[in-house]
Amino acid sequence: MVGTNEHPDGVMGYRERRRMIWEIGKRSLKSKNIWIFCHENPDGDTLGCGLAVYASLTNIGKEPHYFSPSPVPRMYSYLPYADMVDTTQELPGEPPEIILVHDNAAFDRLGDAYSAQLTKMGIGPLAKTKNPHCTLINVDHHASNEYYGDINLVDYTFGCCGELVFRAFQQLGVRFNQAIVINLYATVLTDTGRFSYGNTSYQSFQIASELILHGADPFDVVNRVYNTRSVEQVHLLSKVLSTITLERGLGYFYCYVTREMLKQTSTLLSDTEGVLDIMKTVSDFDVCFFFKEVERNLIRVSARSNGNIDVNQFAKRFGGGGHPAAAGFEMALTLDRAPAALAAEMRTFREELAPKPGAHLERSLK
Repeated sequence: MVGTNEHPDGVMGYRERRRMIWEIGKRSLKSKNIWIFCHENPDGDTLGCGLAVYASLTNIGKEPHYFSPSPVPRMYSYLPYADMVDTTQELPGEPPEIILVHDNAAFDRLGDAYSAQLTKMGIGPLAKTKNPHCTLINVDHHASNEYYGDINLVDYTFGCCGELVFRAFQQLGVRFNQAIVINLYATVLTDTGRFSYGNTSYQSFQIASELILHGADPFDVVNRVYNTRSVEQVHLLSKVLSTITLERGLGYFYCYVTREMLKQTSTLLSDTEGVLDIMKTVSDFDVCFFFKEVERNLIRVSARSNGNIDVNQFAKRFGGGGHPAAAGFEMALTLDRAPAALAAEMRTFREELAPKPGAHLERSLK
């Protein structure tokens, strides 16, 4: 299939990217049945990409089906077509001709239910017998991508997946409307942390500007995404921030949310979106971590770095990944044990990064 070879440096050539985009466009036009997926615990990038693609396909008479393994966070519920996202855990019995997955580095991040059902249908990297009638298309910008698709449009030179989708739309001559530009602007806005993260580039501003020329209203998108908190969410936020704990000797701090906090405030785990934006504003620390109690023995951890620590490499030690400045992983531990386990791993990680005594002398003698 097209694009199955991994690029060790994560950079796809211009010609190869164009060829692959044409192939995806051609197959999508010919297909009658198309499924779109976002990753579990969806953020603005994965949701916005899928919603923009959903809008573009409906514009040309297609009837795509958009699946999410997790509920749409409240802060993204005002994006166009967000109400069309299906969070059922049971997929239709007959697989489609095309499956499009955006901003998803690993197949299992589709969630246990979806990845198991797709595998049973002969779709994905774990399928014993591949379904010849369905093409899995993996569109992403993460350096940690596992190239699990039949077609892998993966290039981490893009700050967010939405930037890659925008360039693909331009190449394919997609007619931009309000639904498309709002969703794509939301991908750039959220994944760059309102143009403040390290993945923000000249291209991010350029694409944002082009989306504005196509009709995106920056004030409107900020209102749709960021100015939507409920009083209950603010109460939850105050509880979470009150748990901040410092690990000065290891250069990080963390906070956490428990299932009991969610119960007390009548909120969902997805309502914690935005906590890390606040934590990143704290100075004098290399990394911040956010522990989320999913189940008693399952903790989901989000990590953000100021650039001195590659949290993608750190997350890999727990089977996770992401970007050098933003990553995530899971720990099969109770919340009371997870911080100590993380501290032990961070201590080892820092020791491995520390220059060995005499290393500078060895280099000078070579």
